[in-house]
Amino acid sequence: MMDLRRLRYFVVLAETLHFSRAAERLNIAQPPLSHQIKVLEEELSAKLFERTNRRVELTPAGKALLPEAQALLAQAERASAIAARVQRGDLGELRVGFTSGAALTGVIPRLILAYRQRRPGVQVRIAELTTQEQLAAMLERRIDVAFVRSVETPDLPPTLGTIRLFEDALVVALPSKHPLAKAKGPLPVSALANEEFVMFPRDSGTSVLVQILSLCRLSGFAPRVVQEALTAVTIVGLVAAGLGIALVPASFGRVAATGVAYRKLRDKGAKSAMWMVFRTGVVSEQELAFRELAGT
Repeated sequence: MMDLRRLRYFVVLAETLHFSRAAERLNIAQPPLSHQIKVLEEELSAKLFERTNRRVELTPAGKALLPEAQALLAQAERASAIAARVQRGDLGELRVGFTSGAALTGVIPRLILAYRQRRPGVQVRIAELTTQEQLAAMLERRIDVAFVRSVETPDLPPTLGTIRLFEDALVVALPSKHPLAKAKGPLPVSALANEEFVMFPRDSGTSVLVQILSLCRLSGFAPRVVQEALTAVTIVGLVAAGLGIALVPASFGRVAATGVAYRKLRDKGAKSAMWMVFRTGVVSEQELAFRELAGT
């Protein structure tokens, strides 16, 4: 493999056709320049310059090498610049995971948009995952940032940290013609004991499901689930179709579904927080910039 430094010496000498001027431009002495050109010629088994007392000229081999050497040096400079930009966090990628409902909060999409505006060269890759899937992906380094719901600070290994973004209340989504849709004031969860529920699957690994089951249990009943759905939009749509009611984060109200009414809940535990999960220790500049933006 040719030494890029020797190629640069060759190009400068080929452009100046003068050892003294080339050495001055390269900020080296003339003897080392002459030596490096000789080494390059030996490596290539080709004479690159004709030297006389009065002039230096390119040989046919030198003329053929010059444009190739210039292109190779330019490519090396581009590669070096790209690597430096990635190292600074101006290029590269950021892998973000969140649950289906997280996109409805407004806060997280605005955060991602602000990051993309500040770091337009960084490609943000988004993966829709359940809470448990996100945490597993974080530990396996398949994603760089996760967004999860939890009433309390998530219990995580020391390799992961959290930033509390905001608190979101749980509300009950009802078909608009449901009798409770017109009731006044917040509803107690106990008022839903005899209702049919649309919920996330039990094995979905969605943290809000655990909270809903806990609220119902504290109110003295287990929800009667008639339909399961994986996404927020589907759950709200099924409520609109009259299949049942659903306990959902208030941000689900952003789903514009005709025939759905949202009512607040009276119970103190009917709220949860959204947390951003990040890796601790040494992280990339792309991750660090996103974390700093989330913490402002």
